[in-house]
Amino acid sequence: MSRWIRVFLALLATAHLGVAFAQEKEAANTAELKKSITALEAKLAEIQKTVSAPKDTGDLKKLESQIKEASAKASEKITSYELKIADVAKTASEASKAAGEAGKAAGDAGKAALAAKAVTDELAKSAKSGSDIPAKVEALKKDLEKASADAAKTAGDIDGKAGNALKAGDTAWMLVSSAFVMLMVPGLALFYGGMVRKKNVLATMMQSMVALSVVGIYWVAIGYSLAFGPSVGDYGIIGWSPKLVFLNGIKTDDYLPAYNVTVYAHVMFQGMFAIITPALISGALAERIRFGPYLLFILLWVTFVYCPLAHMVWAFDWYYDTPVDLTKGLGGSAVGMLGKMGALDFAGGTVVHIAAGAAALASILVLRKRIGYPEQPIHPNSLVLTLTGAGILWFGWFGFNGGSAVMSNSLATSAFAATQVAAAAAGLSWVLVEWLLRGKPTALGLASGIVAGLVAVTPASGYVTISGGVAIGLLAGVVCYLAVFLKSKLGYDDSLDAFGVHGVGGFLGAVLTGLFCYTSVNSAGADGYLAFQVREARITELKSSTKFADVSAIDKAVPALEEAKGKATEAFDAAKTAFADEKDDKKKESLKAPMEAAFKKMSEADGKFAEAVELKALLEKVESLNKDGKGPLTQLGIQIYASCFSMVLALVISGVLTGAVHALTGFGFTTDAASEEEGLDTTEHGEVGFDIGPALLTAADRPGPMPRSAVAPPSGGKRFSLTVDGVNATLLHKAWSDLCQATATPPSGEFKLIYPNVSTVSGNKFRFSGGDPSAARDAMTRLLQRSLGSGIKVSVEA
Repeated sequence: MSRWIRVFLALLATAHLGVAFAQEKEAANTAELKKSITALEAKLAEIQKTVSAPKDTGDLKKLESQIKEASAKASEKITSYELKIADVAKTASEASKAAGEAGKAAGDAGKAALAAKAVTDELAKSAKSGSDIPAKVEALKKDLEKASADAAKTAGDIDGKAGNALKAGDTAWMLVSSAFVMLMVPGLALFYGGMVRKKNVLATMMQSMVALSVVGIYWVAIGYSLAFGPSVGDYGIIGWSPKLVFLNGIKTDDYLPAYNVTVYAHVMFQGMFAIITPALISGALAERIRFGPYLLFILLWVTFVYCPLAHMVWAFDWYYDTPVDLTKGLGGSAVGMLGKMGALDFAGGTVVHIAAGAAALASILVLRKRIGYPEQPIHPNSLVLTLTGAGILWFGWFGFNGGSAVMSNSLATSAFAATQVAAAAAGLSWVLVEWLLRGKPTALGLASGIVAGLVAVTPASGYVTISGGVAIGLLAGVVCYLAVFLKSKLGYDDSLDAFGVHGVGGFLGAVLTGLFCYTSVNSAGADGYLAFQVREARITELKSSTKFADVSAIDKAVPALEEAKGKATEAFDAAKTAFADEKDDKKKESLKAPMEAAFKKMSEADGKFAEAVELKALLEKVESLNKDGKGPLTQLGIQIYASCFSMVLALVISGVLTGAVHALTGFGFTTDAASEEEGLDTTEHGEVGFDIGPALLTAADRPGPMPRSAVAPPSGGKRFSLTVDGVNATLLHKAWSDLCQATATPPSGEFKLIYPNVSTVSGNKFRFSGGDPSAARDAMTRLLQRSLGSGIKVSVEA
């Protein structure tokens, strides 16, 4: 009997241990599962909170990734715990079976059976209490999937709103830029109007302002289509698209491909460029051309010069049915002849300034000079107007160049900054050169220098750094001053220096773009000469510090560098955590040095990795450029070619158009001598620019306290005065006024000796700013005695 009891007890112990093991195993699994579910439920609450109030699109995208990861983990745990629950049930079944066998073997095992049953019941109860776990996990999975869908929808909504915001912002910037450029037209009118004689100020301003109306209508009619429509015959010379005629095929909410601006905004912005460009030409012909023929000329010029050049440089495949390059999409490929060869003109060096300057030169060579030029000095009527106009031009030029980014982004900011510094540098360099060579810094010199800098930086503004903008401005001030100075030496009559400032400045800026451009400023541009030199110097420096010779060596070393960077970062994080967690001040102080050492090692590891990555990128860039056959002088050569092409094209066609208009109007492009003498304000428009008295209609320009033009600034010589006796002041002023009038005959030698140095006339006293006092006295005596009689006496006062 004792043997059977021992067998029974052994079996009972085995069953009990098995059940106990199963209970413990199931309880542990259940607790672990409940803990996981609690964590997942907390995560779900956090996710749902974020979904209901997302910060931005980036958060939602990160959240969606987390949701998918949590969902995958939940599914994995469901499968895992289902297997564990099945394993627990199996263990319980085996334990129950063992207990039954023990009872049967013992025969007298009622108590054992009851114990086994109790254990089984307890296990069943325990299993039952955890049976809702899979259901909870399944519900959580569904909640997570729903949250993921909601997050994706919200992210899509925010993406859409963000896209709309970008479109609104970019379009707004383009509209503002268009308004800036439009303001440049009255700015130009003031700039030019102040430099002519007062009898021509209104006519000169009209020649600028009327372009707003004439070219403004022409542009939306056919001009934009000619400039930016698909290339006719794929030659890249001129474009055309019927749907761009009055924009009859364009909806108001159609967007320019590859940009966030509407087509309407682009049309208006480019239209302002087309308006101001022919207005620039008028400065060369001021004071001698008739209004009607001028209107015909600018219409023909925009058609045959401006629109083709705009197409050759700026046209892209915006209005093609299929992209020229499928990988780039619509708007990604240049279709103009010069654009396809890689010519860079961010805002109008070749299209606007070289073209206008060349047209100015051609026109003044075809048409006659002003009567009396260059023998008779011609004074500006108001440098107040000219300086004001220069300031408005400077202001508007920010839209001219900044708006050419066609986006409100860092590129627009870069172009804006380059514009500012170039204008400042050119104004300064012009004034300094003028001061050095002529003795006086003039207001007209400052105004001319500012405009020269703006002109020169225009083609480069979106491709150069601020230092490049400064260099271009400094050079433009000096070069354009010399070009204007040579005008009097060469004898051509460029009334307001349109060629000297715009033609020469535009050419200089377009060429210098090939020296100073960087792809780091504008990835759509190219690297110029300096960019190549800087890259080579950096490569040499990095090779020396990293000891890597080529890309393959870097590739082999990068994994180790990355691992070292990771370990150093972990070490620093650990040291930083230990320092932050330590409460004891003394111990905390002792942890400071290890933390700083860890930081230093992390910085060194990070620097080595960054240098290796940078060197690899630079070497790959060099390899790519070599493969494409591009060297340090490649872009410079392209810029010189494009600039010369634009200059010759505009010069030849403009000369032909000027001659044609002159002939078609009965050789009446220029006004007759009598009308020029009277003034174009009256003869062409029947008005006067400044109604300050009836004498204005007939009196010629009188000398006054006004600086001379930039080509003949005050000499800065000794100051003295001549006092005239023997005549009252009224008769003296009338006689002097008559002598100052422009006539068909050249002025006398005495007058030419005196006039350039006269600064003011007050009563019977003439104030001089230079010249020889004795010679001036003798010349003044002879001059006035011929007009007023032999009783005139002239004396010198210091």
